[in-house]
Amino acid sequence: MNLIKHALNLNSLRSALAATVLLAASGTASAVPVSLELDFTCPFPLIGDQAVVADISSDMPVVVGVGEPVGPFDIDVTATVAEGAKIGLGLVGAVLVEGTAEADVVIETPGVDLPLSVSLDIPPTEVPVEVPGSFDVPAFGTQPPIHFDDEHVGTATVRVVGLTLGIIARTADGSIAPAPIGEFTSVCALNPGQDNALHSFEIGYDGPDEPQNISVDPQSVDFGNVQAGLTESAVVTVYNDGDLPLGINGFGISGDDASAFSQSSDCSVVGPGESCLVNITYFPTDEGVQSARLMIESDDPDAGLTEVPLGGNSVVIPEPEIVVESVTDFGQVELGSLVTQDLSVGNAGIGSLFIDEIDIVDDEVGAFTFSHNCTVVEQDATCVVTVMFAPPMMGDFEATLSIASNDAASPTEVTLRGSTPTIRPVVFVLEFEGTTTIAASESTLNLRGYIDSDTDLTMGMLKGDLILNDTQAVIPVSHLFRNLKGTAEVVFEPVGETEGTLQGEVLAFASSLYIKLPRITVTLFGFPIRVGGGDDCRTMDPVTISMQSPEGEPFEIDGGGFVAGEYAVPPFQNCGPLTSVINGSMVGKGNTMELGLIPILAPI
Repeated sequence: MNLIKHALNLNSLRSALAATVLLAASGTASAVPVSLELDFTCPFPLIGDQAVVADISSDMPVVVGVGEPVGPFDIDVTATVAEGAKIGLGLVGAVLVEGTAEADVVIETPGVDLPLSVSLDIPPTEVPVEVPGSFDVPAFGTQPPIHFDDEHVGTATVRVVGLTLGIIARTADGSIAPAPIGEFTSVCALNPGQDNALHSFEIGYDGPDEPQNISVDPQSVDFGNVQAGLTESAVVTVYNDGDLPLGINGFGISGDDASAFSQSSDCSVVGPGESCLVNITYFPTDEGVQSARLMIESDDPDAGLTEVPLGGNSVVIPEPEIVVESVTDFGQVELGSLVTQDLSVGNAGIGSLFIDEIDIVDDEVGAFTFSHNCTVVEQDATCVVTVMFAPPMMGDFEATLSIASNDAASPTEVTLRGSTPTIRPVVFVLEFEGTTTIAASESTLNLRGYIDSDTDLTMGMLKGDLILNDTQAVIPVSHLFRNLKGTAEVVFEPVGETEGTLQGEVLAFASSLYIKLPRITVTLFGFPIRVGGGDDCRTMDPVTISMQSPEGEPFEIDGGGFVAGEYAVPPFQNCGPLTSVINGSMVGKGNTMELGLIPILAPI
């Protein structure tokens, strides 16, 4: 039997038993098994980024009481490591790994989030070098008890946000493998687009029941216009939001116009979470605005008397009231296009609204037209006027839609507005392909990219952003690996804008940029191995490149042309052990660049 695997199985069993016992004693209502699988990208020395799949499991509570300790509970993680990492470990003779891991966790609550870092142990684990495919590395640890306060009450979610591995690789004799593989720390990045929620639970109170609590909906009633002699009804719902029964002691109507309102209800006792209805009737007799209050008496300890404002407008003679938006704005519409908008015409009065005529006035160029189905609009009904805008020329347009009706304020006017987009100048995008030759190593790099100019090149000015695509360079790394050459990823980081002129048929411009080498690799045994570079590996100062059309090579607006120039490469820094090698093969004067540019007219 494999003693290491046997020990791991016993540890997993002890973790599961400990989690069950500890959670049962923590004051939570229950604990459930939870698990989550997440994909990470973890950087390994020499071999670069590797895919790691972490399978996280634990037993966690469903309900937690405020002020009660939760946990401790055990966390088990199984990290499945890609085959590439195993090959890299095998290159230095590693047959076993061990170490530690840190799982970064955030508990999101309605009030304040709690960041946690769970420490895990990685027991000695065999590296199956002879077996193809990925391999599993287990880790386990215990989260100490957690307390939640009033500010955390509600639904809480546990999210895994990060993973850090501290790996020790050992050879067959038990010694630590050669650097940099022997001991290293890998800060893994959580791959985007994943649901990182491990578990959700409720944080609440285990104290006494909340007392009865009255609430009403709606909190006020407006009957609007009602013809005198007729009636209008509404309903008020009474709720009990507490944990104890709510006793309703009585209802009443008070106020100057109490006689115009009445109520009826069979509410007596409203259970927790339940409701009852109060029917309100408005029967106006005189003309004008009337108001009163519905009074509800209950045994709510905080609101023994609840008031609901009531209102209405008594109308003796039925009159319509037209309702329509005062402005219809079409915004910007392209010349030659047609856009429509529907304008709703409503009646908020208590008599029929008769539409006599609809017309557009003050439209000298005929930019606006309309159609409609409006004849008679009854109370609380609507009809539609469809307005169309088709600008006949460039500019801003405004007219008036006039609606004649039996409304007392007729005619009703609606302002119509619209315009065409402002014509903006064009810009030139200069696409290019070419090469640059590094004098120190006599190597040539292929270049592609473009200049995105925000000035009109036809006016003789060039100003914009120079974008150079990433490329590759071959550099010697002989002081690390005899007779080998490395492949360097080359990235250009612009500094400021590219500025220049076009005088006659001569295009001249200057650009400044940093040259960065984020990754340098060599190929050993058929595998690319990272040996240098880095995010901060770049020239100490920006490189300034001045380009100009060569003599006898005219640059044409509609056809493009060639530019050439020389530049010096300053020393590199922050490139690790290969800094001196890089400086020897790339730094110095006499470097040349030749580009073929093609202008593209791009309206914006």
